[in-house]
Amino acid sequence: MTFANRLTELRKSRGISQKELATYIDVSPSLVGMYEQGRRKPSFEILEAIADYFNVNIDTLYGKDEFDFPYYEDPDVSEYAQAIKDNPNLRMLFDASKDMSKDDIDFVINTIEMLKKREGK
Repeated sequence: MTFANRLTELRKSRGISQKELATYIDVSPSLVGMYEQGRRKPSFEILEAIADYFNVNIDTLYGKDEFDFPYYEDPDVSEYAQAIKDNPNLRMLFDASKDMSKDDIDFVINTIEMLKKREGK
């Protein structure tokens, strides 16, 4: 895995444009494009900014560390979805929760918990 490939994957997994990333790391969008095409290599400072933006380490940017791309962009939703996925009784809600907000997921979980209490389970 090359830096160019990993940068492209990370950016697309977050659903951001080259322009949005460029603004954050304080470079031009065309320079981000060159990074993704493998035509330019970023400075160490830019690498740090990119790693900070994606919350990964620099080795991950170069494909030396494995990286599981998050199923959800919102970390709160991801945490709730993982809890649902790990609980066999709630597994059917996992796929449905993909497009739900944290508040909607909380509502569903609370409703299920109230039903279980009412039924004495």
